Amino acid sequence: MELWKDIYGFEGVYQISNKGRTKSFKKDKQGRILSNKNQKGDYLAVILQCNHKVRHTRMHRLVAETFIPNPDNKPEVNHKDGNKQNNTVENLEWVTRKENSLDAMQRNPNMLKGMNAYNKFIRPKTIQQFTLDGEYVREYHNSKEASDATGICGRNILQVASETEYKPGKTRKQAGGFIWEFKEERRESDASQGCLFIF
Repeated sequence: MELWKDIYGFEGVYQISNKGRTKSFKKDKQGRILSNKNQKGDYLAVILQCNHKVRHTRMHRLVAETFIPNPDNKPEVNHKDGNKQNNTVENLEWVTRKENSLDAMQRNPNMLKGMNAYNKFIRPKTIQQFTLDGEYVREYHNSKEASDATGICGRNILQVASETEYKPGKTRKQAGGFIWEFKEERRESDASQGCLFIF
């Protein structure tokens, strides 16, 4: 059974149902159900306007605010089945940001792989350049800066610095005729040998 309730702050003008639909009474006293479409499968949203007051919000949040108690004052709303457009009240729950992230990672393990790749390759790390004989050449804020300055492929530079396999069982020892290392890791390596070099 579909239940309708006034939307807080827009009473008498807009209503939301427990099935995730909105109704406007601005031009029709009987109420007109608003169309919500997003062919990309992303969140459904609505713009509420009344007496110079405007609110742009997502449908699932309106449903949760109207129908689901939130005694712990949790800030986010999660879709239990992972479908961003299934805004029925039974499919929604209030969650913390951590709970929301954990649920998303459990549903999409590749997300965790992507995060690991970001932390390892994309997030800026100071990179140092050395000759093949180990002589220090220069320091760069990140691999992109090193690539722009030398013309050497940034991905190859990162593969050398991180000692990541570019093929199963194979790692790069140099890129563009130079050795590349993350500054922090070089410090740790030198410190473990009883000395600390800060370039």
